[in-house]
Amino acid sequence: MDKYNKKTAFKKWVSAINFNELSKEAQITIKNFDYYHKKLNFETTLKILLHAVYEELPSYREIGRAFMDKRLCQEMGIESLSHSSLSRRGAKIQTEVLMEIFGVLVQKISQQRPSSKTSSLQLIDSTTIPLNKTWFPWAKFRQTKAGIKLHLNLCYLDKDNQYPESFTITNAKEQDRTQLEYFVNKAEATYVVDRGYFDYKLLDRLHHDGYFFVTRTKSNTRITVLDQLSVEQPETVDGQIISDQQVTLGGGVGYVTERFRLVTLLTKGKKILRIVTNRFDASASEVADMYQARWQIELFFKHLKQNLTIKRLYSQSEQGAMNQVILTLIATLLTYLVKIELNTTATLFQLKRAFHYLKFESVNQWLDQFCSSS
Repeated sequence: MDKYNKKTAFKKWVSAINFNELSKEAQITIKNFDYYHKKLNFETTLKILLHAVYEELPSYREIGRAFMDKRLCQEMGIESLSHSSLSRRGAKIQTEVLMEIFGVLVQKISQQRPSSKTSSLQLIDSTTIPLNKTWFPWAKFRQTKAGIKLHLNLCYLDKDNQYPESFTITNAKEQDRTQLEYFVNKAEATYVVDRGYFDYKLLDRLHHDGYFFVTRTKSNTRITVLDQLSVEQPETVDGQIISDQQVTLGGGVGYVTERFRLVTLLTKGKKILRIVTNRFDASASEVADMYQARWQIELFFKHLKQNLTIKRLYSQSEQGAMNQVILTLIATLLTYLVKIELNTTATLFQLKRAFHYLKFESVNQWLDQFCSSS
């Protein structure tokens, strides 16, 4: 028993969650959850589910089997676990409390790694999580398919540092552009989006409201060139700048936008990218790099789907599905907070892989693996 009194890697990982930092309403909800349930109280249930999504356990039944490992029992402070009991308790977790925990963790990160117009980007995109239509009838997407969609704002600080800052979860049939204004709330921030969000009036509204954007035009976008700008930095890491222009978008009998900037890039793969922005203060090369940073959110979605349990849902209810998605995002923030503390260039996946083998060992054994990479 004595060796479990030391601070393990698992205890370190979840230590950023402090219920005393939550609102009074959330604390009351947690207190009500704990009433008459000392074994699977809110804290224990939360830790079990975070462990499950982080360790890629595919079902409540498999989570229960994991407690054959007495080290896990010691870590959670229980002697055994019934998957049916966990299922019942998990169904009672309020989404609003998980959302608040997510928000508190984001606030901790932003305090340690402040972002600004010049030091960060807001990468916005979505990913669809396909579901079985028979099991998830509330998530009907198409005639034979069901699914939900995670819309995400990933704060991009640099190539080694990104974290989920805000999100929404909708039915998979929801169009991306309907969610954009939920994320756009930081004055003078630069929002990087793909063509799914492209809309003349929306770009104008962002511009007039004092937000900056970087996006890609559609193949049928009407472009009127107003002025040619000199290209001082024609070469970028991932291609060559062909032109830098001031333009308006739209026309004919339709809507015409304000004056924007159009940077045309020939990628190394010989693909033409036409990138439109209202950032006139950056070089053409910097604008191209801003858009190409958007790839990081695709890598983040890949990490969620391949390295955490987000595609196989524990519950068939809508609340249960939303909770599991939020749990994966909370797990990611917990790892990123450890990454910040270490000041390491190690990826979230590298930290996670070492955690898998060392979660019950001394926290130093986990963290020492990455000290040399800082």
